Amino acid sequence: NWGAPLGGAESATLPASPTVGDIVYVKAPSNCSSTNTVTINKAGSQTIDGEASIILESPFAAVSLCYVESNIWRIF
Repeated sequence: NWGAPLGGAESATLPASPTVGDIVYVKAPSNCSSTNTVTINKAGSQTIDGEASIILESPFAAVSLCYVESNIWRIF
């Protein structure tokens, strides 16, 4: 639950068995920073715009990810 302040660097992994069209939204809390980061990791052989993970490092940083085809998440 990231509604509360971060207690340090946190991470989460995207769903392992998404369906094309699934969307995941992530919004960091107010104390997100270069030391209190939120890392979003891929699952299995998926990629996130070609990467294995992305990192949010700004207060209230937000991202939406859409599963567009087999093993591919895109950032919107």
